[in-house]
Amino acid sequence: MAILNGNVIGNLSGKLGNLSARTVDGRTVLAARPSSFNASQEPAVLNIRQKFSVTAKFASAILALASLVSIWKKVRNVSSSIFNEVFQSNFGYSSTEKPTEQNILAPEGFPLQISTAAVEADKITASLPALNTASVFEAEEVNLSANALVCFYDPDNEADEPFKIISLSKEVANFNFTQAYSLQLDFNVLHVALAAKYQHSILYVCVVTKTAEGKVVQNSSTFTKLS
Repeated sequence: MAILNGNVIGNLSGKLGNLSARTVDGRTVLAARPSSFNASQEPAVLNIRQKFSVTAKFASAILALASLVSIWKKVRNVSSSIFNEVFQSNFGYSSTEKPTEQNILAPEGFPLQISTAAVEADKITASLPALNTASVFEAEEVNLSANALVCFYDPDNEADEPFKIISLSKEVANFNFTQAYSLQLDFNVLHVALAAKYQHSILYVCVVTKTAEGKVVQNSSTFTKLS
């Protein structure tokens, strides 16, 4: 394996002849590819591969939300990428078929006790309690970022993928931490069409506090609900 610093041709990723390239923290890492590879078909190995695939999709959906990326960046091991940090924290919770209620959007934070939540045909709704009952917020924490994933599963048509995940977020300026809040995250046209194809869903919600300048301060735990 080789690491290139100050690469004049820019960051690389993908296959380069007998080498594979990826970019980690702005550095290009080159590694030799095996000349041949016979994938094991043992049931235990296949299960691990399926869990890898499920967790990778879940991690990618998390990294589509900028506020959650900032949270994971604060806690990650300096020798690991953010993706790897998210992946390793979720792998043990994933099943071979789909993510589960135990998967998490962010590292452990203050409790998020949502009283009611629903995944509807065209939106997510949730009733957030007054957050000052769950944590102490400093004067600099003035904005809130609400982040959600929905994992749709049990497709009506067996030809569709076993599950699909969408990522949603909403920024609320001058948030009042002493009052309950009615959260609504609207689906776009593609989300609506996707939701119509599946019978069930898992909702994941995490909120993040921010300063007026957009700096992430703290996060909640992950709220989940099956429907």
